[in-house]
Amino acid sequence: MLKKFLYTTAIVVFTFSSIQSLATPVRVLAPIELPSNFQYPNGIARASNGTLYVGSVTSGQILRINPQGKIESFFAGSDEVFAANALRLDERRGILWGASSDFLGIRTPNGETIRRPHRIFAIDTRTGKILRVILMPDSGFGNDIALDEDGGVYVTDSSRPRIHYLAPGATQLQIWAEDRRFSSKEIGLAGIARKSDGTTIVGLFSAGELLKVIPQPQGGVKVEPIPLARKLENPDGMQFASDGRLLVTEGAINSGKGSLLRIDVLSPGTQPKSIETLTRGMESPVNLTVSDRQIWVTEARIRHRLVPGREKQIPDRFFIRRFTLPS
Repeated sequence: MLKKFLYTTAIVVFTFSSIQSLATPVRVLAPIELPSNFQYPNGIARASNGTLYVGSVTSGQILRINPQGKIESFFAGSDEVFAANALRLDERRGILWGASSDFLGIRTPNGETIRRPHRIFAIDTRTGKILRVILMPDSGFGNDIALDEDGGVYVTDSSRPRIHYLAPGATQLQIWAEDRRFSSKEIGLAGIARKSDGTTIVGLFSAGELLKVIPQPQGGVKVEPIPLARKLENPDGMQFASDGRLLVTEGAINSGKGSLLRIDVLSPGTQPKSIETLTRGMESPVNLTVSDRQIWVTEARIRHRLVPGREKQIPDRFFIRRFTLPS
């Protein structure tokens, strides 16, 4: 039953939801419905054999979904890993990296909100055991992660204008890039996507901007704003598609019209960069993973906890949304 549900497709609009295909003939596929005891999916990563890892931003629980659609608990969450707001898979080394950020905090009986120190973590994909937990420097807010071919880890900091780097085998994060243009009055750096040549794109969540970070031969980096046709409404997770264009989730806290966007950020010429809205109608899309033309997006449905007066409107179902780009 699950397998049949998982592979059913809806070409233009999947009738179970209001998600729409726009701008291009992207196919909207049947979503993966997550177990009833799993809430607020965020981090997502995919292995080459099709296995998906999906993390909860509020519990640290991580699910593993095999290519046939069977869902099982991979990691239950712990006092050390209490959120999984980003997941990236180093398949060669058998490591699942994640960011654990207590952005909602814990309410004490007297009404005070306490936030645990943000950190990143590494889990062995064979055993599900925690390999490392590394605290963010200077009480930073580790948001999203990118990996390089050597096993290095890049982490965006939402509260400080920095991108951190963890070298292979290192035990402490160091600053890879720091720039005033990474600053924001509210939530700063969020999503990050990295090309094999080191060129990196990051997004400013509250400001709705994208920036390019280019490593320099002599050391250091060059930061360039990317002119866009419009401000983005809470750009979050991002990955490069196989054709080199950037796929971005637009969380849309204010409007509630969460979208999947495509932007040709690296091609020379056209300024400002046009923005394709591939789909619209998701509720708090936060992260994604890509394989060839297939896209999996975590729909966190967490907007009700960010909009005053809606805190108790807890969704009863949570999904991974699935799309196929045209060939």
